[in-house]
Amino acid sequence: MKRQVRRMALERMLGDVARQGVAHVSPELLREVAERLWYAGEVPNLAKVPANLRPDAGYLVDRLARFNVLPKERKLQVLSAVRQYQPASPTPAADVTGRKDPLAVAWGASMDLTCRLGELMPYQTRQYASDKAKVAAVSLTP
Repeated sequence: MKRQVRRMALERMLGDVARQGVAHVSPELLREVAERLWYAGEVPNLAKVPANLRPDAGYLVDRLARFNVLPKERKLQVLSAVRQYQPASPTPAADVTGRKDPLAVAWGASMDLTCRLGELMPYQTRQYASDKAKVAAVSLTP
């Protein structure tokens, strides 16, 4: 599964997360999306995500970009890339009961990442980022 996930385009992964819902998506896929935003320098193009999945995909990217893992310039770059897809007046999702995240409401998202934030915490540390950079450097060496 992990090898398949790494070959997928970020936009396809975002669509998969939105289609499956945050509560049901595999931890590996959720982590891979976060890592590609935080550490691989990828900026998603939401135009490549099916229109009906954009509110959930946009919310996910917007939420992940707000973590202190990204430098300010990258954060602004990612946010400006997805903000153009944020609805001016979002249609409330059918399942809004128990919604905790106002950002999900602003996007009109049907999901809320709050329940999965704890799983992503280990990947936000300076030590993890340092280890990830070391592995990338080793894999680039001939």
